[in-house]
Amino acid sequence: MNYEAGFQEIYHGVLMVDSNGYILACNKAAKELLGIDGQVVGEKAREVLPDSAMYEVFETGMPVLNNKVDIGGRVILSNHKPVFEGDKLTGVVTSFQDITDLDVVAQELEATKKLNKELEAIFNSSYDEIYVTDGEGFTLRVNKAGERFYGIKAEEMVGRHVNELEKLGLFSPSITPQVLKSKKRTTLIQTTKSGQKIIVTANPVFDEKGQIIRVVTNSRDITELSSLRQRLEDTEKLMENYRSEIAKLRKERIKTSEIISKSATMQQILALAGKVAGVDSTVLIEGESGVGKGVVALKIHQLSKRSESPFITINCGAIPEDLMESELFGYEGGAFTGAKKEGKKGLLETASNGTVFLDEISELPLNLQVKLLHVIQDRRLRRVGGNDNIDVNARIIAATNRNIPRLVKERKFREDLYYRLNVVPLIVPPLRHRKEDIPVLVEHFLEAFLEKYEIHKKIAPETLDLLLNYNWPGNVRELENLVERVVVTVDSLEVLPMHLPDYILHTDGSSAKVFIMDICPLRNATDELERQLLNKALIKFQNTYKMADALEVNQSTIVRKMHRYGILKDSIQLELKEFDNI
Repeated sequence: MNYEAGFQEIYHGVLMVDSNGYILACNKAAKELLGIDGQVVGEKAREVLPDSAMYEVFETGMPVLNNKVDIGGRVILSNHKPVFEGDKLTGVVTSFQDITDLDVVAQELEATKKLNKELEAIFNSSYDEIYVTDGEGFTLRVNKAGERFYGIKAEEMVGRHVNELEKLGLFSPSITPQVLKSKKRTTLIQTTKSGQKIIVTANPVFDEKGQIIRVVTNSRDITELSSLRQRLEDTEKLMENYRSEIAKLRKERIKTSEIISKSATMQQILALAGKVAGVDSTVLIEGESGVGKGVVALKIHQLSKRSESPFITINCGAIPEDLMESELFGYEGGAFTGAKKEGKKGLLETASNGTVFLDEISELPLNLQVKLLHVIQDRRLRRVGGNDNIDVNARIIAATNRNIPRLVKERKFREDLYYRLNVVPLIVPPLRHRKEDIPVLVEHFLEAFLEKYEIHKKIAPETLDLLLNYNWPGNVRELENLVERVVVTVDSLEVLPMHLPDYILHTDGSSAKVFIMDICPLRNATDELERQLLNKALIKFQNTYKMADALEVNQSTIVRKMHRYGILKDSIQLELKEFDNI
């Protein structure tokens, strides 16, 4: 056999160099890999391969292995080994191998390992459970969330059939067999061993032949969500009960409500209310807070042909904006999470054939102003989440305590809606502009609270004079609250000026501590002043010594003057008697 011919046909490149650095042999594979043309045997190796690592072998006598170099875009792996004859280094043998494809594979393998590590981290960091089985139902992988659901380690589930785990009570029912049978995505509610409710969705994975090779299941804990849904349903039922009770109360209110007024201004307002009650025109009632806009709206309803139908009051400023739309217009079943399956009527729909009173209309969000405008124009509405138009036969009465034209200029209220509402404007004046109504209102409230608390009181003339001089920024509501206050807090039959709050006694804002009701002799005025001061001090301190300190006189003076004016109180009778005995 020709050894030279065999040497030339070796698959890997081989190069031999003697101890002097001359090339002794070089096969065809080595020439091809190193890009060498022509005959190189007998040539100096450094001239042919100036940068080779083989020269390190000559210097150290140690082999240099797995040395990779880039030659012409190819990755060449070389191994340089020394040749010894006895202890003498006589040369170096170098083998060359093209590992370009292997290097690409190694890089791809490294990238795959890195990607697999990232996917593993993502898999286990998911808050939702990810559960993977093969095409027969045997568990392949379970992430950390599954351990939280079932209370055992993932490795204890891997390799086991889902039916076995279901029998152990880890979860019920098992979803994988259902997917293997139906070959479709399936969703259901499972109960875990610890009693958690989880919503489970399983997806089949098919091979090219249409066979299921994996079932991937995602699960999420809905225990708290189920609890919240139940609470929401309970709240909805409670709200329905409240609505029913409120409707009953409104009916009672309609029967008993009346407008108490003697002033010519209010009589004109009521006359106009009577006229508009006979038609279905939209009415806008304007006026300060507490003037009785709601009572006027109710009066219009009572006088109208709709009086036997519902009168629904909606305070646009009291309902949260995110609930306002569903409250006004209702919603279809399934319109949002927690919605009733059958849907719900809105207040506008509930008021069919009746009257809707939109109080504080200026607080209605702009997007709902558009929908309300369409209801007024078209007499139809569309529920939240619905596609069908529903006929609405309800009269609209709106009220506001704000300057809507100014809001229109500020683009906070729609101009077209304002004109639709303001067909018949009614402006209810504040109580300070119709003071002739104060006495009749006071009398009315006294009678009402007499019936409610079974306490009889009367207002002294001088007290009524003070009430007439007060500006009443809270209007009728403030007057009603004050009358109730004095009815339940004043012990005597007659409500005197001293029983009124200081802000009513000092309506001019001065720092004066006394008030004058009428012209009288100076001596009488002095006596009245002393009597009032003693009364107020007695109410405040309930003790003659403290009264003396506050009024900066002797205690004996206090006792003497109290005897003089007949100001006695059971709580201090003993104190006065003891003083008399001194």
